[in-house]
Amino acid sequence: MTDKTTVAELVSGRAFNRLVESLPIKWQQLTPYMRLYATFLILAGLVFQLCYPITLTDSDMWYHMDGGRWFWEHMSIPDTAFFSFLEPERSFVNYYWGFQALVAKVFQHGEYYGLLLLRATLFFLTTLVAYRYIIEEKNTDRSLLPFLILFIAYFVFIEGRVPNLRPHLFSHLFILLFLYILERRPAWSPALPLITAAWANLHGIEYPVPALIGGAYFLEFLHNRYVRKTPDTDRSWSYAIWILACAPALLATPAGIELLLSPFNIAPHAGLYIKEMKHLDSRMLYSFFLSGDTLKLESVFSLTFLFCSFALLRSLLDRTLRLSHALIAAGGYLLLLKGNRFLWEWSLLVLPAMTHYIGNMKPLGNGRRIISISGLLILVIMALPLVSMVKRLPVNAPYPHDTRNEPTGVLRFLEQAGNGGHLLTSPSKAGYIHWKLYPDYKVYIDLQMSLFTDFDIYTALQMYRNKTVLANILTKLKPDYLMVSKKNKEFPELIKKHPDFVPVFLDDRQVLYANRVQQPVLVEQYQLKLVNPFSLLEVNDEVELGDHVEELERILEVFPESERVNHSITRLLFNARRYAEALPWARRYAEYHPDNPNSHYLLGNIHENSGACEKAIELYEIAMAFSDRKFKRTLNTHIGSCYYILGDFSKAYDHLWNGINPYTRSVRDEDLYQLAFSAYIVGETQEAILLLRILLQSDSLEAQPMFSDANELLRKLEEGDAETPSFLEWSVNQAISLFSFGKE
Repeated sequence: MTDKTTVAELVSGRAFNRLVESLPIKWQQLTPYMRLYATFLILAGLVFQLCYPITLTDSDMWYHMDGGRWFWEHMSIPDTAFFSFLEPERSFVNYYWGFQALVAKVFQHGEYYGLLLLRATLFFLTTLVAYRYIIEEKNTDRSLLPFLILFIAYFVFIEGRVPNLRPHLFSHLFILLFLYILERRPAWSPALPLITAAWANLHGIEYPVPALIGGAYFLEFLHNRYVRKTPDTDRSWSYAIWILACAPALLATPAGIELLLSPFNIAPHAGLYIKEMKHLDSRMLYSFFLSGDTLKLESVFSLTFLFCSFALLRSLLDRTLRLSHALIAAGGYLLLLKGNRFLWEWSLLVLPAMTHYIGNMKPLGNGRRIISISGLLILVIMALPLVSMVKRLPVNAPYPHDTRNEPTGVLRFLEQAGNGGHLLTSPSKAGYIHWKLYPDYKVYIDLQMSLFTDFDIYTALQMYRNKTVLANILTKLKPDYLMVSKKNKEFPELIKKHPDFVPVFLDDRQVLYANRVQQPVLVEQYQLKLVNPFSLLEVNDEVELGDHVEELERILEVFPESERVNHSITRLLFNARRYAEALPWARRYAEYHPDNPNSHYLLGNIHENSGACEKAIELYEIAMAFSDRKFKRTLNTHIGSCYYILGDFSKAYDHLWNGINPYTRSVRDEDLYQLAFSAYIVGETQEAILLLRILLQSDSLEAQPMFSDANELLRKLEEGDAETPSFLEWSVNQAISLFSFGKE
């Protein structure tokens, strides 16, 4: 066989086809390869879950842990807002008490490592059951690829919901267990009542879902036995009895029959202020989202929704749609209409219909090619969830608990300097706060929708931007403290109407106000009189910079790692050109925040302005490793300027070229001149001419000594008589330039 023939055989896939046809049938179907890939994907997801730190995206997990702590301390189920100072006291049916008790005990023994392990275990079991459910639908004469793609889609669904450790994770696992037992393992049906009882105590509000699933399969059992007259030999009356036994198991909770009202006791307007309770955006039904190489739930939902809807309609027309599948899917679609929160329930409830449809599809052709469009597409689909997890894994985040989104400094201040009291704060952070501070401090409300009304939530959210609401709530509740986001620049004007409340502390996320009437000693000692807590770089003209910095230093006594305060002190001294004083603060900033590019940038900037360009370049290069694309342009500009000062024009040109874009950004005249001059030195004459012409359009250049230098150099370049200057000549010109313009 000639070389050309060999290549043709390989490219066409004929050689591969012959190899596959020589294998046993089960190997030809590639089932072992799917198992290998699925095992690898599930294990990769497990590693991702173990490596992804617990992060405050919402505070639900923490209010659950607080409820669990209350349970173990009092040995009674928390059914009131014990953490709140809102009057009258609110009570509710605690349908997730089992989850609260579990996570509190896990944290007690394993802290955040234990919570990570629990989260990862739930993920592993859920994806494993999903895989088993999907793969067991496959017959030996069916193509593997549709099942593989379906599993990848469900992997994305499950993995995308797991980072928040909340009761719904158990519901997702239990839905799949119900489906797997009822569909694939009817002999295991005695386990259904036990799963139901656990479900009712861990996340009882979801009881309509097991009722829907059990009811659908029970009706199908009766229909097959008495209408179609085709009883299933694997499903005897004991199977049906175990399904019926799930009904009393639902009531095997401390709430008893009261549990049946819990789904209807949620604030009716929750969808207006809680993202996951909002109605599904219709664009998600037909839009495909892929952000770079990050695969998100939105990326697969629309395709899954369209395929599922088609599969249901096609199965209905072909009369292959099973009664149980139709009923469960109908319930899933009804839940989907209720809000984003039920997107995952929908996806799991329509899984039986989709797998059954795929299992009844006509077999695809057996031809295989090494190089084909479909093959490449499948490889991309297989790789996407793996690449996406790698890209989404936080870099340099604290582990196992990422505290960067938390009001760490304010809470530490209240623990150390405060003496307890009532704290008014946003409900989105309140769950975490009362977990950290209760019983010494009580909050207003959190986001437990069964406890608080829509009006409660309205007042808690509007008090930060509505002067009437703020006045009413301060007058009625008389809190000791008030915490507000530093991003709320309008709040200082609102709080001016209430002079009893003054700022006493701040951290990187929040500003804390205290009531001088109720906390006179604390206010006297800690009131921020010079610093604007919403703009730390703002210094009053009548205030000495040293006094302003001294007040900021007092904050660091409680919260020494504050990114915001360390940066502000460094920047204030740098802006005042007090480089010797700024240097130790910049070093401190970089020590506490080594993964923050701004810390190394400021330290490098100080060295650059102090004449230590070699050290500045080293620090800028460190900052480069932690920077995004936009900030890298700034760093390249500074590195290029340093190389220009050092006389290394080749490197100066490279870095300045990567940092400067006069077409889309405002550029300093000095930087543009350095780039033009470097281009001239390295032989990029036409580039230098263009840059000089652009430079000479500057409004501010004419009054500067650089104007004549640029004009003269441009003239020489255009006339072709420019010569490379001597090092002495360049050094003199550079000294004049630095003296005239200085550095930022």
